Amino acid sequence: MACPPDENALILSQLSLASTIGIGYIGVALSSMIYGVTCIQTFQYFRTPRASADIWYLKLTVIALWLLDTVHQAIIIETLYHYVIINYANAVALLRTTWSIPTEIIFNAIIAFIVETFFVVRIWKLSKNLFVSGTCMLFTLAHITMNLLFPIRIFFYPILVEAETKLKSTGSAGLGVAVVADVSISAAMVWYLRRGRTGLRKSDDIIGRLVMLTITTGSLTTLFVIATLIAYLAAPEQLWNLCFNFMVGKLYINSVLTSLNSRGYVRGGAEASVRVNTFPLSPVHTDRGDGSRTRFDMESTVPVTSDLKNGYVV
Repeated sequence: MACPPDENALILSQLSLASTIGIGYIGVALSSMIYGVTCIQTFQYFRTPRASADIWYLKLTVIALWLLDTVHQAIIIETLYHYVIINYANAVALLRTTWSIPTEIIFNAIIAFIVETFFVVRIWKLSKNLFVSGTCMLFTLAHITMNLLFPIRIFFYPILVEAETKLKSTGSAGLGVAVVADVSISAAMVWYLRRGRTGLRKSDDIIGRLVMLTITTGSLTTLFVIATLIAYLAAPEQLWNLCFNFMVGKLYINSVLTSLNSRGYVRGGAEASVRVNTFPLSPVHTDRGDGSRTRFDMESTVPVTSDLKNGYVV
């Protein structure tokens, strides 16, 4: 039901539609595009030969992330539908919190936890270092704890601006922990990948591609989390932070899918010269007494690297 015209006019005169409903609309539109990328990447993963060889819980993780992203996309569309369609011409409704806003934050927290745990497991496989892996896991647990506490508390505030303002310390702390978790995970993976260099050109090329992929996917997600934090600290009464938050969960998911789907690219430079776990050497020719030559094909027994065998790429 629409509120009286005078009250509508008063509320709208004090409310910036561009930085609330407008920026929310942009966030939903951009997140829809990224969701399309998620669907394409998920389809691409299951049609690759490597997917059929992956362990069952890895395939289950991909399916779970796609389902979570699908539900998350439906929730943020409902958020826009609630404010723009159901409550058209009802300015009072623009001030009130709807269930879908804290719910989408909860879904983002679950997605981030799964993705960060996925990469922490990779760190453990690379390093076998309990302290480093445990520290990254503690940051991951702190991240999901703060990111669940914040939306749960929002449910108790009927006015959205009041919730964003009064919970500023909780929200900013959660985003700060998210930055620390993402940076520590990316830094640990890059460090241990670089330590795995052997001096052999082919295996070092593989590690170089892995480092570049880790930096690229990790930095994009971290930049969006930092942008969310800055927007929240600078203007908690506006919805710029929600605009970034609509997209950040999808970026987490695509970081996992990109790492899985690019395994062929990562190994591509060495695929032609790697057999099982060895590098082929050039043919060896020996002279026989009668002037003829005998050709022997030999393979070295130099492993590609233990890091790759432990599951980062293979």
